[in-house]
Amino acid sequence: MQVTRKGRAFTQESICICFYFSKSTAEVSSDILGSLRVFLETVGMQALTLYANEDGEWCDLDDASREIIRAKLLRPIRTHVALTDDRPHPDKYEFNYDGKDLHNPMFRRNPGAVTAVQFILPTSWLKAHGPQRVRDLALALASRLPFNSGHVGLSATGFLDGATIMKDLVPQLLQHPGVDVMDLLLTAYDIGTRLRVPHWMTFIGDPSLSEMGGTDFLRSQLHTPGTTVESLDASRAVVTLGTAPEPGGPDQPLPAYRELARVLEPWAFHAPHGPPGFPAATFQQWDRRFLDD
Repeated sequence: MQVTRKGRAFTQESICICFYFSKSTAEVSSDILGSLRVFLETVGMQALTLYANEDGEWCDLDDASREIIRAKLLRPIRTHVALTDDRPHPDKYEFNYDGKDLHNPMFRRNPGAVTAVQFILPTSWLKAHGPQRVRDLALALASRLPFNSGHVGLSATGFLDGATIMKDLVPQLLQHPGVDVMDLLLTAYDIGTRLRVPHWMTFIGDPSLSEMGGTDFLRSQLHTPGTTVESLDASRAVVTLGTAPEPGGPDQPLPAYRELARVLEPWAFHAPHGPPGFPAATFQQWDRRFLDD
């Protein structure tokens, strides 16, 4: 999942952990701070060394700027926090938070708007520590967050706002259906309480879990060997497809992903369009890759 220009990589294949909340940023900001602390305690306190300032420029993350980040996370109406490091792709870590006051009139035309958070690990961390450690991290993050939905799995990340970069990335995505791609800010304007599926781990909260009949429904419908359904509490569950995320391909058909996509289709979110540069017709085909024969 790497696109290069003049010998420099602009994208990478990552482990992406995302959660979505139909709650305003004031209700979840302290939980987000706690989850960020858990993330850094797990992957290393120096994993994130840069932050995006108000002009979108990357600046060193020091003690003073950490207070700026904390203040941004606590903004009550609209905030976006982006953290990364100075490592080159394919070894970058990232944190992205998109917070909104969902009761503010500015979101009246976006009934599907939510608050969202994203944690990105390079696949080198997965290889070094193993998929169980990634799963443990995702569960630890989930335990601190009042999510309506979430997902964990392989994803193409990087400078995806460049149309020519996406043009080169799309053929790779079509060859490996287990690898996701998304624009967090666009998704967080539309997803509401629906589910982005399928992924290696799919977190399901209310109202979707109650509507489908809870974990009993999921266990009755999901039969592919290696698929597990775990109840996290009365209103939240997680479905895990095998022991590790898989990219898929001609010799790796991913039957568990296809099964989950079909079971959860009544509650699924289908984005109206993909990231910039993803051709519309191709995106719709890719978005339904586990549903259409």
